[in-house]
Amino acid sequence: MNNSTDNKQPFKSGFVAITGKPNAGKSTLLNNLAKMKLAIVSEKAQTTRHNIMYIHDVDNAQIIFRDTPGLHSPKNRLNEKMMEAARKAVGDSDLILLMIDATRPELNLTEIEFCRLAGLNNMPVYLVINKVDKVRKENLLPVIHNFNNIYPFDEIFPISAKAGIGITELLDSIVSKLPEGPRYYPEDHLTDQTERELTSEYIRESILRFTSDELPHGTAVEIESFTEDFEEPKEPDSEKIRKMIRIKAVIFCERESHKKMLIGKNGETVKRIGTAARTKLEELLQCKIYLELFVKAKKDWRNDPLTLNDLGYKIDKMK
Repeated sequence: MNNSTDNKQPFKSGFVAITGKPNAGKSTLLNNLAKMKLAIVSEKAQTTRHNIMYIHDVDNAQIIFRDTPGLHSPKNRLNEKMMEAARKAVGDSDLILLMIDATRPELNLTEIEFCRLAGLNNMPVYLVINKVDKVRKENLLPVIHNFNNIYPFDEIFPISAKAGIGITELLDSIVSKLPEGPRYYPEDHLTDQTERELTSEYIRESILRFTSDELPHGTAVEIESFTEDFEEPKEPDSEKIRKMIRIKAVIFCERESHKKMLIGKNGETVKRIGTAARTKLEELLQCKIYLELFVKAKKDWRNDPLTLNDLGYKIDKMK
């Protein structure tokens, strides 16, 4: 039996994959919808490496969004895992949002392949043209016309994920397109990411911020320990209060020269990375954070299946 609202509207639910090239704004859209940072954001390509889930509840629907890694041509096993994750999200979804950057409005062969994959499975595909606040309105019309000739998109939505333009209209249309179904997750459930996983991503975001363009692609973060300190509640039968989390994390890189760059002169770079990550984590987790970072060089880890598995680069089951 389907859930329903008080006015007897059928309850709808479904999985929506957000896909597109790197830097199209997929993670920005997810964070705007969630009203918090679930996905790290950077101007550097391939920032998102995993499928990141956000559960959006409205009165008569539950939308399970998946932010996917940017579509690109794989150059190593890590890239292959990322593309496999994106394909998995598309294959398991009820609706696909293909996002493009209005300032760079073109589709590559990989994006067209994903559209065709969705089409073969009879999945609706929305073209979401992001960053429309950065282009003239009259310049959007030929873009929309060109894309209509490339693929028969079910809908085309001009939006600005950062400014919040067009988001309400997009959400309304998604709900109208979803099938009737159950509430897959409790209403207070926001994401499938654990605090350890969010910690790893926040540290990696700091690496992206404080290092050169190429170095971040060869880095990964592993949380070695995540220990919580509690203080006893003042009132009987009250929950314990978490006062501190002690975290030890390892930053992996591929070369000794990269290790030196990550550490920096007198440890200045790794200190900057740690301080920025700790500040963001304290805001997220609402308690004091004691963060220790270590840097290790592991040659060609991006092509080592065992290391990739240990670092969590595996395909999750969405449904």
